[in-house]
Amino acid sequence: MSRSPRALAPVLATLCLGLVPARSLPAQAPAPPEHIAVLDIELNNLTKDPDDPADRPRLALLTTALRRTLHEACGYEVVSVDSTAARAASPAADYLYAHPDVAAGLAAPGGAGWVVIPRLNRVSPWITDLQAHVARVPSGEIVSNRVVELKGFGMNPDLTARLTERGAAWMADQIDQVIVWNLSGGHPGVRHCSSAVRPAE
Repeated sequence: MSRSPRALAPVLATLCLGLVPARSLPAQAPAPPEHIAVLDIELNNLTKDPDDPADRPRLALLTTALRRTLHEACGYEVVSVDSTAARAASPAADYLYAHPDVAAGLAAPGGAGWVVIPRLNRVSPWITDLQAHVARVPSGEIVSNRVVELKGFGMNPDLTARLTERGAAWMADQIDQVIVWNLSGGHPGVRHCSSAVRPAE
């Protein structure tokens, strides 16, 4: 039985919509990058030896490498923390690591949603690792603690340079996994760091 032109109108409209090229539809805007603050890496000297003054510039380079990797390879907006305020808020080494709420307060003025509170644990000249709290800025709550081994960091310039770049990459990938997991409600989600910074799996 034939249909009237009026009865066919809804059918024709539906078919026409199906013919609209996909590129003509508005693209979904990508999620804005997360804002993250990375505090300076502090030395946690667990040896019986006094602190090595040469560790200070090494840790500064490692801090810079971690911030750069999170921004360039992982797409995060890394916000700065006022260094004067950080020194004033930290009466002793490792204070901010033990008080993530204070660290979160330092990160808040820059608009960070997350703060990374790192330290280098030195057990011996050979055994060292980079450890970091990842905390939410609004609550000061630690959501995870991550560790990557940096065996031999500081023993010779070439090894230290390699460990600086690789250690920053490994830690950045760990931090990204934590943030993605929390933002996706406890699911792996899509990681942001380029495959170049991830350790072999």
